[in-house]
Amino acid sequence: MNENFLLNTEISKKLFASVSNLPIIDFHNHLNVSDLQGDRRFSDITELWIAPDPYKHRAMRILGVDEFYITGAADNYKKFLKWMESLPMLVGHPLYIWSQLELKRVFDIDVPLNPDSAEFIWNRTKELLEKSDCSNNRILDKFGIAYSAPCCAIADDVSFFVGKDNLAPSLRGDDMVAPTATHVANLEKATGMEIKTLSQYLEAIKERLDAFDKAGCRFADHALDDGFSYVTDDGNNEMRFLDAIAGREYNEVQLRSCILLFLASEYNKRKWAMQLHIGAHRKTSDRLLQIAGPAGGYAAIGSPCDINSLIALLHDAENSEGGLPRTILFTLNPADSAAMAIITGSFSEDGVAAKVQLGPAWWWCDHAVGIRNVLDMISSYGVLSTFIGMTTDSRSILSFVRHEYFRRILCGWMGDKVASGELPDDFALLEKIAQKLCYENSFELV
Repeated sequence: MNENFLLNTEISKKLFASVSNLPIIDFHNHLNVSDLQGDRRFSDITELWIAPDPYKHRAMRILGVDEFYITGAADNYKKFLKWMESLPMLVGHPLYIWSQLELKRVFDIDVPLNPDSAEFIWNRTKELLEKSDCSNNRILDKFGIAYSAPCCAIADDVSFFVGKDNLAPSLRGDDMVAPTATHVANLEKATGMEIKTLSQYLEAIKERLDAFDKAGCRFADHALDDGFSYVTDDGNNEMRFLDAIAGREYNEVQLRSCILLFLASEYNKRKWAMQLHIGAHRKTSDRLLQIAGPAGGYAAIGSPCDINSLIALLHDAENSEGGLPRTILFTLNPADSAAMAIITGSFSEDGVAAKVQLGPAWWWCDHAVGIRNVLDMISSYGVLSTFIGMTTDSRSILSFVRHEYFRRILCGWMGDKVASGELPDDFALLEKIAQKLCYENSFELV
């Protein structure tokens, strides 16, 4: 991988030079908060590079690797060897590129990734991981992160984040819209409030939202999975809430819609951005669920989104007392990209750029094809200069190399558009737009 990787024109090379060292704003990820608090140290490269990365686990399963060497009882060196055996077979997969970038940027290792280099990589990384500058947080420092937002649930203690200059919680809201007795008990403990009714529940949530806001939270996200639907409030959700926490059957769509609309209003009052991750089909293999847990890398892309429900949610939020927050739409199904990019022109606010926007290529789509597709969709159906840019959405601290990957793809895409005449050969203008997409637009939201 040379310095001009993905940069095929002179203007793309100049553009990348102007954005490559910009600070990183990573507004949505799943970094382990305990690892951040304790500045975890890693005993070997498997703990750091392979164990926390479901992308790698999925690829090895596709190659037919025995689960014993993925999430099973094999020792870390044997798991590492299986990954090194797998890498040459992943040519053409983004993991092959990301893996090269991860080793190069963090450990300055630039060798062919195959079984022949395995022993050298194992020994060299083990030597480096023993040094003081290779702990969890020191590795993150290597990336120039200006703001990182790990996901936390509403009842989590977020006091750790208070006063942190470049670290803040991002609220993961899925448990709030599907309340259970356990969730409510956790919320009671976190707030010291009694929760017996939906009204009390919503008041307790507001108290926790204030605590997140104090800790620097500026983003909340909700997973609107395959089959998502939204309906207007029929006035019967107090009873549904009682049924939910009692474990009885109830109309989940009605209660979820009511709470989601309430939350959108509260987010806007606090000037947060709402992220909607749309279209994952999470229930696939029961076998892998038992082996690898709920985030084990086996989810699928779901059916196209119910656009009527999405528009109804945005419409009702816009017309609510609290109003519609800045909203970022992540679609897992590329078939939704054009429709969601068009929606950016349906909901607006005076003086606010991209009140609603199509977000970055997400999950199974955050590769070169998916990123270029999003750039094409936004530039064709929305306004490219307002795009919020890249976020990792990852559990691995090494995944921050994907910001470099995105920046290279963006600059290469712009250079190709100049060559074809679709973008003007105006470096000053293109540099301004590239810098907005790589840093400035996301920085405005934090």
